[in-house]
Amino acid sequence: MTINRRNLLKVSAEGMIILGGLSFIQACSGFKRSDLDTLKDQQQTIKGLDKDGMEMLSLASLAPSGHNAQPWMVRIIEPDHWMIGSDKKRWLQAVDPENRELLLGIGAFLENMVLAAGTFGYSVDLKIIAKNRTDTDIADIHLQKDKAQEFPIEKLKKRRTVRSNFLDQEIKGDDLKYITKHDTRPCLVPVHSPHSFYFPNNSPQGKYLQEGTIEANRTQAFRDPAQEELANWIRWSNKEAKQNRNGLTPESMEIKGIAGFLVRSFYDRQSVLKKSFRDQTVDIAAKQVKTCGGWLVVTSHDSSIPALIEHGRMFQNMLLKIRDKMIAIHPMTQMLEESPWRNQVAKELGLTAEVQWILRIGYLKSYPDPVSLRMPVSWFVQV
Repeated sequence: MTINRRNLLKVSAEGMIILGGLSFIQACSGFKRSDLDTLKDQQQTIKGLDKDGMEMLSLASLAPSGHNAQPWMVRIIEPDHWMIGSDKKRWLQAVDPENRELLLGIGAFLENMVLAAGTFGYSVDLKIIAKNRTDTDIADIHLQKDKAQEFPIEKLKKRRTVRSNFLDQEIKGDDLKYITKHDTRPCLVPVHSPHSFYFPNNSPQGKYLQEGTIEANRTQAFRDPAQEELANWIRWSNKEAKQNRNGLTPESMEIKGIAGFLVRSFYDRQSVLKKSFRDQTVDIAAKQVKTCGGWLVVTSHDSSIPALIEHGRMFQNMLLKIRDKMIAIHPMTQMLEESPWRNQVAKELGLTAEVQWILRIGYLKSYPDPVSLRMPVSWFVQV
């Protein structure tokens, strides 16, 4: 039994690279977002929240977050008065010890919520109350009845992170202007606008980002606290996925077909801590960085709490546009999480502001539907 299991693990490890983009066994697909509708507790009602409020928060939760940890918490003070914060149990202390990425993610959550609220005829009065990055209460919001705003909510539902099948084609200037142009509406928090810098993959800066991302991945993969944290957030089996409805699944990591079936059946937390898995992580990153249309680097004037929240909102706004142009964005943040790159990247790229995002970017021939899981609203709301 031990020999057979070891052989199957070996096959599945190879399959994650060789077969990762192919689907050979439709019947053995993993648990994904479209399967959530079959679960009864997704529709659980909450005291103090009407149907519109439930839908607003459900749409807000479609925002991206590191390891898909979904760190947001919402406290209902009154039906139209909510406190937006974070849950310490879902912080990523190994790769995001200063909660920089967490606050960017909360910003993305708030952007979704503001857009969704507008379609239901509400304006949002937002005040950032967090003084320190470790504060769990972050934003105080009041909903006010207003004229309904038109926005294609389907964009929130269709947003997804894509990791594979990028085309080796530079991004067109007009497409870059479209996705990086921010709405003319005033910011809820007055901060300097972000600046976006595009570097083709074959440029000196692009090559630096390729090499740095590979080496930062290597450092992170072999830094035990970071790898152990990753292991805690991977939901290998369908059972784990249904129980947690957050984290990374084989589907969201784009491990499909035979490879997906094998890892769901035979991988567990300990598999992630083995040298073979760590080596494989670096190999996959090395293949990814060489296949794309380049890099988009986003900077901010500073890293204050209001700035991080607002830049998270602006980033989400960009993610809601990219599908229009058949563009995929894959955040590769390891250089901002590991030394020495996090202290060098801005200078090496010739930038004077603080780097908040390093994004692998590229065109797609076809856009896959979202598969990453989301927790029911009742799981992140307190009354």
